[in-house]
Amino acid sequence: MKDPRWTAISESNFAWEKAALDWLRDRLPDRDPWHVWSNFEFIDDEGKVNEVDALVLSPVGIFLVEVKSRPGVLTGDAHTWTWRTDGRDYAYDNPLILANRKAKRLATLLRRQSSVIKARSRVPFIEPLIFLSAINADAFRLSGNGRSGAFLKGRPDTSNDDGIMARLEGTGNYPPSGPLLGHELGRVLCRAVVEAGVRPSNKHRRIADYQLGALIQEGENYQDWEGEHVSAGVRRRVRIYGYALASTVDARQSLVRQATREFQILEGVDHPGILKVRDFKESELGPALLFDYNPQGRRLDFLLREQGNQLNVDQRLSILRQLAETLKYAHQKKLIHRALSPQSILVQNQDGAPLKLAIMNWQLAARGGQGAEQSNLTALGASGGTLARTVGTRHVEDYLEDPAKVFLAPEALWDGAPTGPHLDVFSLGAIAWQVFTGEPPASSASELQQKLRAGNGLRISDVLDGTGRALQDLIQFSTCPDVSARLGSVTDFLEYLELVEDELTAPAELATVDPASAKSGDLIDGGFTVVRRLGKGSSSDVLLVTRSGNGEELVLKVALDASHNRRLVAEGEALRRLRHANIVEWRETLTVAGRTALLMSSAGKDTLAHLLRSNRPSLDLVRRFGEELLQTVVFLENEGVYHRDIKPDNIGLCPTSHSGRLQLVLFDFSLSKASVDNIQAGTRPYLDPFLSLRKPPRWDIYAERFAAAMTLYEMLTGTLPIWGDGVSDPAVIEPEVTLDVTLFDPNLREASAAFFGKALRRDFRERFDNAEDMLRDWRKIFDQADTQTAADPFELIARRATRETAIGELGYGVEAQNVLDRMGIHSVRELLAVDRVRFRYLKSVGDKVRKEIRGTAKRLAQIRPDLVAGAPTVLDTDAGKSGIRSLDELANHLFPKRAAADERPDDDALAIYLGLETAETGTENERNATLWPTLGDAAQAAGISRPTLTHAIVAARGRWIKSVAISEVREELAITLSASGGVMAVTEAASSLLASHGSIEQDDANRLRLAAAVLRAAIETEADLAQPRYQVFPGAAKGAVPLVAASVDHADYALRLGVAADSVIAADEETSAGESLPTPQQVIERLEAVDRPHTVATLSTQRMVKLAAGCSQRAAVSSRLELYPLAMAAQRAIRIAMGSLIGPRVLTESQVRERITGRYPDAEPLPGRPSLDTLLGAAGSDLVWRNDGEEGPGYYSTHRGFGPSAGTTTFLHRPDTVADDDHSEEIVAARQFNDRLRHAIKSGGFLVLTAAPRLARHAEAALRRTIAGADFLPISLDRIVLESLKEEARQRKVGWSKVLEADIGGPGSRDWSNLIRLASFARARIKGKLTAQGKSLLLLDPGLLARLDLMDLISDLQSMAGSADGISSVWMLAPMTVQGMPTLDGVPIPVITHAQWSRIPNDWVREATPGGRTWPMTMRALASGQLSGGSVGIAHDPSATRLPT
Repeated sequence: MKDPRWTAISESNFAWEKAALDWLRDRLPDRDPWHVWSNFEFIDDEGKVNEVDALVLSPVGIFLVEVKSRPGVLTGDAHTWTWRTDGRDYAYDNPLILANRKAKRLATLLRRQSSVIKARSRVPFIEPLIFLSAINADAFRLSGNGRSGAFLKGRPDTSNDDGIMARLEGTGNYPPSGPLLGHELGRVLCRAVVEAGVRPSNKHRRIADYQLGALIQEGENYQDWEGEHVSAGVRRRVRIYGYALASTVDARQSLVRQATREFQILEGVDHPGILKVRDFKESELGPALLFDYNPQGRRLDFLLREQGNQLNVDQRLSILRQLAETLKYAHQKKLIHRALSPQSILVQNQDGAPLKLAIMNWQLAARGGQGAEQSNLTALGASGGTLARTVGTRHVEDYLEDPAKVFLAPEALWDGAPTGPHLDVFSLGAIAWQVFTGEPPASSASELQQKLRAGNGLRISDVLDGTGRALQDLIQFSTCPDVSARLGSVTDFLEYLELVEDELTAPAELATVDPASAKSGDLIDGGFTVVRRLGKGSSSDVLLVTRSGNGEELVLKVALDASHNRRLVAEGEALRRLRHANIVEWRETLTVAGRTALLMSSAGKDTLAHLLRSNRPSLDLVRRFGEELLQTVVFLENEGVYHRDIKPDNIGLCPTSHSGRLQLVLFDFSLSKASVDNIQAGTRPYLDPFLSLRKPPRWDIYAERFAAAMTLYEMLTGTLPIWGDGVSDPAVIEPEVTLDVTLFDPNLREASAAFFGKALRRDFRERFDNAEDMLRDWRKIFDQADTQTAADPFELIARRATRETAIGELGYGVEAQNVLDRMGIHSVRELLAVDRVRFRYLKSVGDKVRKEIRGTAKRLAQIRPDLVAGAPTVLDTDAGKSGIRSLDELANHLFPKRAAADERPDDDALAIYLGLETAETGTENERNATLWPTLGDAAQAAGISRPTLTHAIVAARGRWIKSVAISEVREELAITLSASGGVMAVTEAASSLLASHGSIEQDDANRLRLAAAVLRAAIETEADLAQPRYQVFPGAAKGAVPLVAASVDHADYALRLGVAADSVIAADEETSAGESLPTPQQVIERLEAVDRPHTVATLSTQRMVKLAAGCSQRAAVSSRLELYPLAMAAQRAIRIAMGSLIGPRVLTESQVRERITGRYPDAEPLPGRPSLDTLLGAAGSDLVWRNDGEEGPGYYSTHRGFGPSAGTTTFLHRPDTVADDDHSEEIVAARQFNDRLRHAIKSGGFLVLTAAPRLARHAEAALRRTIAGADFLPISLDRIVLESLKEEARQRKVGWSKVLEADIGGPGSRDWSNLIRLASFARARIKGKLTAQGKSLLLLDPGLLARLDLMDLISDLQSMAGSADGISSVWMLAPMTVQGMPTLDGVPIPVITHAQWSRIPNDWVREATPGGRTWPMTMRALASGQLSGGSVGIAHDPSATRLPT
């Protein structure tokens, strides 16, 4: 083709691209209507810049050609392509996606040109093509519809050419499907192209001082470009929200708002895990954001595609930990991503160094505090709204097509769905699936919903062999479709991730590791051992650690790098001078791994933010916590030190040493030395928004009180206040704060409104003058409520009460009434229907209020027992919430509304026809028993004639076509059907409706029947249209599942796929001998051989296999895309799914069933035990059922997960501190505990029993009674230790007084190390005395083991317990103030599994002899002659353990 028919708008700068275009030019015809434009760009109606390699006008159409000339082997699918070149993989988005967008934009642009309008011509569809000019047919290995639009050079001028020339010319395998383009239309289109303003690619495009380079990616209304500063050479990622050429002023302002919002969301967010925004620029192309840019960065989905098989377990865990810690930081900043996926995560480095991740694409993020609860992904278009829509879609079709959307929680797209951390938690779980499997969790939203329902979350064991329990739980609990049962926060996710790390990684060697990558059990510089990671901030890593020689848990805060050293030094200087019960205690400023670090006391296991997210505290806790916070602010004001970032996330909850009662502890003083001119330092919305109005704009002490007031408001209401519309910046509008007074307790409403109205005034001069005034007014709020007490004696109140008497009439205080109201208890009937044990363990309620509630209910029941009998309770109801119509609601639209007595045969017949009532069909195939009886069957079953039923159906269609609800279902079905390739089995379509709408019906068969009825009504209604979009076709045989299809071609193709699937099963049964199944590749090759009509789009391989199975008579499809025989023998299913049983050391019977049926749901049902035991053995499994297993009854195996097990000292569970006393954990049934002890006596082994110190003596007495008659010896460990220590001291001629001096001096004293050395010498004596007893041991009084660093003795006894040549049983009683894994003086007792320890239930010791004694402040009692007894008292005060004098 010659000039001017080939118009090169500009010359290519790339030799490979020029060579490909020259190849085309040499072969294209030089005649009308042919024309080519190459190397140009155009700006579309959305303002986006679109670069085009070639636009080809041919007789058979218009083609937009993108040239890709990378050599190598090409694999991939419709979403991602991977080139393998020189032994390395390179992953990219399928270029057809972007080419298709460009083609549509160009077609829209051409239609607006005057030449087209004047000629009244129709611009034909512009087809996108990808020209792969550098690979041959052998290397072209794209699968399914990933091949669509991709062409090689092919074999030009041959009859069977399938290359790009054949497509452009309409020859070979691509004959024209419509009329040819005429010469006149060709000339019109040539003029339109010129009028459209195609121009040379602008290689000198600039935004401010940044020269734009290559396009990185684009979203719905933005494009990301490489940018380089023209003078400094700094590179940035430039995001442009492009102005449209013909846009209105309003449209431009909307784009500015969207860009401004994204900038404001990220402004001030400084974290290495979040892609940092640097600047905001206005330009002629549109508003632009400048981000950090690393040319070597790769999207996580690309990295997993390229290097997934090469990542080790530590790297995979590091990916999840980094993401979780980054999101934890963001959530503390009230920032929820809401659309997290691997496509929104950049891996900043790859080769060699540890992976570093950064989360990007925060356009949909929600800032908490001001209306965030009402925002959602599908309602983001409100003009001027903070959450103005920038990406995402509210259309089902787009949702199904976008691969990133399968990482979103199902509720994320519901209208009105609340925003919260649960959305990001789900995405983390879905990403964890891909990190460990290498594949997305599903291919579509419909499949995702089906997986979630089938497994109550994603079950990774369905596809990954060797899955351990911790990894299974992490992903399943993170992706649970029930939000209330899902992990509630990223903190919860991190706790489960620690279990996975313990499960998959071996304990570290003694060598120290860098704090940035340290995990539980690692040693770091300075003699610290990591207990767990607490998080990563903008300037430091924060770790919970212990120091060698001391079991106290401390917080170590280490600078991320040397540039943050000064900031930590300043924080240490601020803390050094502060000594207050509610401020974290500074211990030391030191250097760790070459960086500045702060060593501080622990602020508690949980934060106030965690408490507010999990359980709103009761009023008595709010009152006390508020006083503590304001007292702390008063103290800081008096000291002249300012925190600058008061918020719930910076406030810990720590039990006091004397009572265990929780108190607030303020931490993170990293901003205390920030310049007062920096008015952005802090966290919105706690940061005073009116600082910019100060004269001059500077931070002041009023802003500190503002942050405290915002925190108090959140404590009291669970939300944050707003100004104006809750969207606009409070500083630029006039209204004062809007308080939702309905959230205040009615008894406190007026005083609370006055307090916060003053504390949050716009004008700081109208606020409280000092923190003392705030504290005084805070107390007044509750003091007024204290005066509201019952006027009558309680006996009188009780005598006149009825079951409907209101709670407020019973004399409860305001705080107790508040708790009961939140529980839904409003009357005596409801109060007395609640088990009092539930009141005993109320979470986030103070002990005083808990006792008031329980005590009043108990007294009322004693005085008026007649009020108790047969009382139902509203607590047993469960009113669900839904953002869409449920199937139950849709079913209400199927029948006319009539009076209950107006029953008609027509309605009964219609119900049978829709499948809501059963009709005998005589079908033998149980699997394919139709959900829809025929017209004749339904009429016969109803006892009416066919014409009568036909008339009823016609009348119903008339109603249904007017129903908005049924119309919505019809539209949804059309979209779902299109996304599924144009054909679905009726059961599949019904399941899709069930997944998207849900039902309160619990029986699965009835749920599906309900969905099928709604589906049939929608299809019947569609059939009444002149041009129905789909219709029903019969299945392959009588009784087979019917099909819903867009055309006869679609239905016929599906049935032929079903026949092919049956042939695969038949061949398998002849050749496999039951040892394996056909591979997915074999299945795909057989199905791809089925002739596909040209009217049917290419299906993805996964869709094709599922459709084939759905249309077959003998095949089913597994979770791993295998075809297997229907009702496959249970033993064969077990054998083939054996890999799913490898990993956990123990599985329950239900877990074994879950793992097999999760793979092969349509196989023969598994039998119960003991038949299941036999099947497992016959299948070759090493699982053996044990009733006396260490972790209870179950199937035990020697197999492990992917990696070695964790070390012996672990923190497998750290329960949340949610109550106000030292026993907030729910009680374990005493009978179960007693059974466990009886079993332990018979089976032997090691067991640690913990009890609250005040109950320790009673627990000891109860244990002694339990072991009476057994071969047990109660023995005091402290007595044995002291005897051995004295013997060792005499042998080494060390005076006992010297030993006592060292003990009194304590850790850190001059002689302490000598005492520890002496104890280590005595270790052999102690062990000998214990093992010489020849009996099972009940070890009492273990405190000195921890104090003298002898805990390794427990490990020795543990290894000997239960062995043939050792001790049958070793039990240890350990008093503990708090719950959790057993410790002594804060030092973990080395238990390996939960089966080796238990908390003793209070009820179990309730009948023990009253009284008891506590440990002496020193061990003088022992020295005074009490060493001869079998044991000593053990109500242990850990801080008091000393040697006797």
